[in-house]
Amino acid sequence: MSRKQERFIAVIPARAGSKEIKNKNIVKINGHPLISYSIEAAKKSKFIKDIFVSTDGKEIAKVAEKYGAKIIFRPKHLSNETIQIEPSVLHAIKYIENIFKEEFDNIVLLQPTSPIRRIDDLDDAINKFIKEKADSLFSCVNWHSTVWRMKNTKALPLGHNPFNRRHTNRKYMPETLTENGSIYVTKKKIYKTIKNRLGGKISRYTMASYTGFEVDTKSDLKFFSVFLNPKIRKKLKIINPNKTK
Repeated sequence: MSRKQERFIAVIPARAGSKEIKNKNIVKINGHPLISYSIEAAKKSKFIKDIFVSTDGKEIAKVAEKYGAKIIFRPKHLSNETIQIEPSVLHAIKYIENIFKEEFDNIVLLQPTSPIRRIDDLDDAINKFIKEKADSLFSCVNWHSTVWRMKNTKALPLGHNPFNRRHTNRKYMPETLTENGSIYVTKKKIYKTIKNRLGGKISRYTMASYTGFEVDTKSDLKFFSVFLNPKIRKKLKIINPNKTK
């Protein structure tokens, strides 16, 4: 099978319990629940053949179905706030294979808390994954910024010389890539062998800097409500959700 013949599915993890924002994954932003922006991105892809939402919440499942996703109910031990995403994706893979009886080669992981994607972002990322013969791919933003890390109470520079301010000029700064949590494309065999979304030959897809924000706090909701208004969505060609039921 050639890389272009490989089959892709989307998995969207959406846990019900959220402390800062109640029902965060289905809270409405400009008339649409947060999760719908990720479902719609998958629906518009020419590569993705099916869309699955992994959740422990009945209300999330109800909303996700209205927007066109199939539902996988995950067990309670995969739904606490400390659990990583990978175990829920591995559960989803087994469920899709054994219950839905679907065959697929690659998983496109879309996190609902990173809702800003341009219409072409998803297929451009998958195209890059195919073209570069990657085993996994992550989306990122390039901040072109001076980065520091803390060691105890001491601030230490990363990748720049604070005593040479010439390097704080954007033109001279090294490229700093930060995962934005929006798109991950991974071969199924990578999940099954190393149980991680990234492994083997790793590629990256750089997105616009404004995609580097996640919905985590109530103030984030205010930002996204402004940013995802219809006029800005249209101007920047950002995904606009639509119900199917």
